[in-house]
Amino acid sequence: MMRSATVTKAGGPETISIQELPMPEPGEGQVRVQVAYAALNPLDNHARADRIKWMHPGFPFTPGFEYAGRVDAVGDGVDGDLVGTRVAVNGQWGGNADYALAPASVLNPVPAGFEWQLATTYSTCAYTAWLLIHSAGRVQPGQVVAIHSAAGAIGTLTTQIAKSAGATVIALAGGPAKLEYARQFGADHLVDYNQETWPDEVMALTEKRGADLIIDGNAGPNALRNFSAIAPRGNVIFLGATAGQAPDVNISMLIGKSCSVTGFVQYIHQMSSGGAEKTATHEKLASGEWRIPVGKIYPLEELAEAHRAWEARELTGRTLIALGGDI
Repeated sequence: MMRSATVTKAGGPETISIQELPMPEPGEGQVRVQVAYAALNPLDNHARADRIKWMHPGFPFTPGFEYAGRVDAVGDGVDGDLVGTRVAVNGQWGGNADYALAPASVLNPVPAGFEWQLATTYSTCAYTAWLLIHSAGRVQPGQVVAIHSAAGAIGTLTTQIAKSAGATVIALAGGPAKLEYARQFGADHLVDYNQETWPDEVMALTEKRGADLIIDGNAGPNALRNFSAIAPRGNVIFLGATAGQAPDVNISMLIGKSCSVTGFVQYIHQMSSGGAEKTATHEKLASGEWRIPVGKIYPLEELAEAHRAWEARELTGRTLIALGGDI
């Protein structure tokens, strides 16, 4: 038997229960992973609340879209040498359990020198951050990049990568505490996006020109404020909607400012990256030059509280759920 989180119906964090379930057996092409840690991915929250249709696993399901652990069994057609190897998994479900099944084809071998907490976070945070700056954003030295949720895991690392690319970075976060947390990652300027006047601050910091690139994982009802802070020929990239659905974009406004709006999904950019994001990030993460900060670590039994805290926007860095821990 094993512990497993289960969501039986759409709703709030109270719909999560922790159950004792039989150990799963890997089928053809699958492996079984003894989970060390799972990251609290926004899609876990959105799937639980039935706010997404893309990749929704259906009810009931075990959350855990992103996790790392050690392969302890393989199914038919899978190389037995995988048993005992350390792997990271993302784009699947089931990581909020002591053991999870995953297709062998999606496993990311954990680089040597990565401890378990980094192993749990790198295959989404690092790849997303690098691709935002170098693939989607095509940032050049001297450009100004404004980054929403700059106190979150992706925001903190995107700040570091943008600085390495020679950009001036404006860190956008909600409230003094989060701005102070974001300060350590090297942003040139800190702006509170809870203030309605934040676009005016960005314009003042850029001599009324605006940011060349704005990266926004929040969206929500205030998403259009980005276009008051974007420079002519600038680009606003949306990679999520943690604050809810955004209003429709006025096409005439885009024409008038000669700016663009872009959507971002990590996996689509990886189809044409040739693995550049892996080569570029692994060494710098292993050396500590770039880091993905871990904020809170919750035991599985407190998963509902982790979901509540995420939705209340109380968390900084990457939040982890401990299963086997440092196995």
